[in-house]
Amino acid sequence: MAVLPSLATVADLATRLNRTFTPQQEAQVQALLDDASSTVRAFTRQDLTRATTTDTFTMRRADPVLHQCAGIVTLPQRPVVDIDTVTIDGSTSSDWWQDGQDLLLRSWSWGQPPAVHRAPQVTVTYTHGWDPIPREITAIVLQAVNRVLVNPSQVRSETVGGESVTYLIPTTGEALGVLLSRTEEKVLKKYRGPGAASLQVRSR
Repeated sequence: MAVLPSLATVADLATRLNRTFTPQQEAQVQALLDDASSTVRAFTRQDLTRATTTDTFTMRRADPVLHQCAGIVTLPQRPVVDIDTVTIDGSTSSDWWQDGQDLLLRSWSWGQPPAVHRAPQVTVTYTHGWDPIPREITAIVLQAVNRVLVNPSQVRSETVGGESVTYLIPTTGEALGVLLSRTEEKVLKKYRGPGAASLQVRSR
């Protein structure tokens, strides 16, 4: 599996902080950007970066009246930009259409026993994700990295000049690395996807 790029760059952080990093600092910042990007991707269950993926899914039966098709596959990565090819049980099909995240297959024989007990496997090559990455996602990654830079010892609170500052690190003292705040998680919720779990056939 290809390594996904970070959701923000060293140059983005340098611009935001109005500072220049040494080569050693750049390496540290890049590692933190990678960590923060992984944290955001784990929370959203999305790659986010524009990419083309080939994956295989289990077709689920559709309501012929509601959907007017034989089967449905829900593509997990958002947004779906384009669907290139669709193959059902090894046979290429063009008898489908897209409705948001759903791939609707107009017709397909579910077979006779024992094949009827096996749901068709649908292999889809599709393009998904954002290009460019939404600015609010980039901002969250930069904020998360900056918190680590200004608080490398991961102190929860300190008093400077009579002013108390509280950080995101739990009172247990456990070092958790790059974290997301509750506000950032709230912003990211709209980007969350269903993940890549297998779709089960519904009984009729």
